[in-house]
Amino acid sequence: MFQFLKKRKGPSSFSSSPMASSLSSLSSRFFSHLPNANSNPNCNPNSKPKFQLPFRVLGCSASSDQNPKLAAVSEKKSFAVATGEIFIGLASRLIKARRNVDGSGTVLMFRETEGSEVGSVVGENDVVWEQRVEDVEAERRRNVVTSPGFSFSAAGLLFPYHLGVAKFLIEKGYIKETTPLAGSSAGAIVCAVIASGASMEEALRATKILADNCREKGTAFRLGAVLRDVLDKFLPDDVHIRSNGRVRVAVTQILWRPRGLLVDQFDSKEDLINAVFTSSFIPGYLAPRPATLFRNRLCIDGGLTLFMPPTSASQTVRVCAFPAGRLGLDGIGISPDCNPENRATPRELLNWALEPAEDYILDRLFELGYLDAAVWAEDNPVEELVQEDTIPKN
Repeated sequence: MFQFLKKRKGPSSFSSSPMASSLSSLSSRFFSHLPNANSNPNCNPNSKPKFQLPFRVLGCSASSDQNPKLAAVSEKKSFAVATGEIFIGLASRLIKARRNVDGSGTVLMFRETEGSEVGSVVGENDVVWEQRVEDVEAERRRNVVTSPGFSFSAAGLLFPYHLGVAKFLIEKGYIKETTPLAGSSAGAIVCAVIASGASMEEALRATKILADNCREKGTAFRLGAVLRDVLDKFLPDDVHIRSNGRVRVAVTQILWRPRGLLVDQFDSKEDLINAVFTSSFIPGYLAPRPATLFRNRLCIDGGLTLFMPPTSASQTVRVCAFPAGRLGLDGIGISPDCNPENRATPRELLNWALEPAEDYILDRLFELGYLDAAVWAEDNPVEELVQEDTIPKN
């Protein structure tokens, strides 16, 4: 189908300084001056949620002022959180800027290979990619795609939430072996896990191994190495074959200006892991460098330009680990907005996304993802939503 181009010891402290002030400004813009969080029409936020979730389970409070631990965060942040806030602040600005500019958000999906003839240029749903002649022929031979596809947002270390959502969708028949998937950052990791055929519970256990390592030895500058090791041990050797043509991984090319690129062909397991690593690369956070080289291109986290990338299906249901309304995002299918009462605050979610939470919180994020998907499913019955899209042969 489509192809692309071929230790520090613990987290350092980040206290009050001009740099910290700028970070606070960025993060405040990320969470303020945005629509009400309860604004997801796909989840009927005006009705009383069926699932009630106690504050105490997540250690949440209605505001950071009532939680002394959260109040301390604003005064003293780890380097990981500080770096992540800069990146997320920039990403949120790009998301909001893109919503105000017509024709923005164009995504390229291609592979520059010597001797490869371009067979066609395809454009739909603001996605543009080049196809080689052999890719066009392969597309014609593909008869059936399960609709809709599911796109998982960037989420940092909140991906237990995505795992919980995926567990429900797989159990209830929304996600099948042919269902197209797409993701940025943590969302890309979840897509690879789904395609691998592993259970979401197994993936949650692997997540706890990663989180425990980072809690013990630090997150900033070393998360990337830990992530590679966990993925290499967890994913099967044929994961790239299972993912080819089905999973789209979003990355951001930074030269000469940031632009989103989608990858859906992988030469090996290592190539897939490299794509997922690149999709998760927050500069100065995953590793002590400003960018990573992926297929001869300098790239960073895909969430910067493609927070929830489109799938190859005719319809895409988007899954966001953050309250979609707070991000000013429209058209989100599954998010914490589905069940907005008694949830963690945006500040708590941001900190858990950048520094690994305790295991009991990871477990609860998993449960919350499952429950939010269940609320969404009440208005989207599987027998009405899931269908086979027949692609005509020419």
